[in-house]
Amino acid sequence: MKRYINALLVISLMTLTACQSSEDNADTLSNSTATKIELNGRSYLLALPQQYQPGNSYKLLLAFHPSGGSSEFMRSISQFENLSADYIVAYPKSEQIEWNEGCDCNVAHRLGADDLGFTLQVINDVKARHQVTEGEVYAAGYSQGGLFVQNLACNLSASFKAVAVVAAPMSVQLAESCAPQQPVSVMMVHGTADTALPYQGLVHSNFGLIGSPDTIALLAGKNDGLPYALDKSLSSNVSLRSYHNGRQKFQLYSMKNGGHNWKYTDFDTSKEILRFFASAEQPELPEHSRLINTEQGQFHVRAMGQNNPGPAVVLLAGPNYNYHSDSAWFAALQPLLSEQYRVYSIDRLGNAYSSSSDELSYRRFADDLALVLQQLEETHITVVAFASASISARWFYQLHQQQFDINAMLYIDPDIPLPHSVSLYQGYPADWYKVNLDALLPHLAAGNWTQRTRDKLTLEYQEVQQLVSSNDIAIDWSYFEQIMQLRLLIPQQQARAREIAAYSADLDSYATLPMITSIPVSVIDSDFEQQQIAQVDDDAELLAALEQWQQEGSAWSAEQASVSNGQYIALTNSDHLVPLEQPLQIKQALDWLFSQLQLD
Repeated sequence: MKRYINALLVISLMTLTACQSSEDNADTLSNSTATKIELNGRSYLLALPQQYQPGNSYKLLLAFHPSGGSSEFMRSISQFENLSADYIVAYPKSEQIEWNEGCDCNVAHRLGADDLGFTLQVINDVKARHQVTEGEVYAAGYSQGGLFVQNLACNLSASFKAVAVVAAPMSVQLAESCAPQQPVSVMMVHGTADTALPYQGLVHSNFGLIGSPDTIALLAGKNDGLPYALDKSLSSNVSLRSYHNGRQKFQLYSMKNGGHNWKYTDFDTSKEILRFFASAEQPELPEHSRLINTEQGQFHVRAMGQNNPGPAVVLLAGPNYNYHSDSAWFAALQPLLSEQYRVYSIDRLGNAYSSSSDELSYRRFADDLALVLQQLEETHITVVAFASASISARWFYQLHQQQFDINAMLYIDPDIPLPHSVSLYQGYPADWYKVNLDALLPHLAAGNWTQRTRDKLTLEYQEVQQLVSSNDIAIDWSYFEQIMQLRLLIPQQQARAREIAAYSADLDSYATLPMITSIPVSVIDSDFEQQQIAQVDDDAELLAALEQWQQEGSAWSAEQASVSNGQYIALTNSDHLVPLEQPLQIKQALDWLFSQLQLD
């Protein structure tokens, strides 16, 4: 073990020399001031931002040097105070040649260095000297200093908003003992060809390391992260793996063939760390996703096929039998449509990455949709509405047909605005949620339904896998997973409850509107009701009610298509999740609608 640590120290010193002699030059430090602070027999270097104002409040960043390094060296390679006017930066000096990183296996541990305690002393000392913004304390570490920063994330998480680790995986010992007091965002940066602290980990009897991919997954799990990682290729040299829990995020930037370095090709580590700190509470969005700001909140929009001409296709999601309703249902349909059309899937408030609100409903979304389309600068549109999204689509047409050129609509298993169907929709669970909403919301906030939600999502995932594999459907599984797992978050659980509670009023308003006759409306009508009918056992009244529901639904859908010169498309032996089971059928129906527009 001693030989291994000595070798690591030699490698670290060689790295320091290389850094000092090449891209990082201490002469650039003249842009800001720094003072060596003596503190209880130890020291740290305190650097103030350029144009520091004593009366202002600043964020605080602690930067930890590698084994055998110094405060001055860490400052010379990171330059944090010269890159942002928002931070006061402290560069602590280790008591021993290395930090007590939490493996209980090195010199600092054997000599009893209380580096965790010293870190708290530095934070408090800086706060005594300057105004530090509450809740805005951060840490970054390089190499063995990065190992120590992981110790901070595991054992002093309540003291930091976010931390960054460069060129360091995690020791096996810390991985086994890591127990954050509260969630903290974590960024990791590591070269895949690092030979000092290997990217894929190290098998050693005393100083074993788990790999960096396993480290970021472990830290995400310890901080209540959602299960599915988002993987992105940022350049030919840089890839990103990202987890989040709705408030904090956990990211690994992997540098292809990168060594044991602070900076890498196509990646300015210091700048990227500051960028990460500034967005520590914002989940990484999947490819093609964006957040649209309106006066009513932020809306998640997935935009694809942006170079395609013609009217935009707008996809509006409705619920499955568990009332889960978001753009995950379009993970197969949208990529297919984007080969020919400009396509947007737009999530209502409280769904996917959209912000939430206390007042949520399908009726309300009709007005929200108009705000989003304004921001997107789309005025010529065709709307595709799945299930209960027909309520939003119909109200959108009613209220905003003068503002937008709504060329056509395509309903997929729409809600049926006739008395018998409405009476069924307004029964359980809608009536139960309406009565119990006030008591349910705090019950959900306490996490009491999270496990049952997880169980339902697991079953739904399996059902979707079977659905698409049976029909040989191409689906963007990464997008599906990223959106689906958001349903586990407490705000999304509460939003679902609010929408179900408002559903009865949505239906009443929807039922007052006449059929659309001035634009073509096609309707895809699956026979998913047959599944419920087949499950009825010795209940003649319920059986009759369900059969009537199916019959009047098909009749209404056929009439709506007929009076508007649209198509009525009846599907047999079909699941309700038509966008996942039969996306090609939807595309063909949309192609037909567009062909009618061209004829006009």
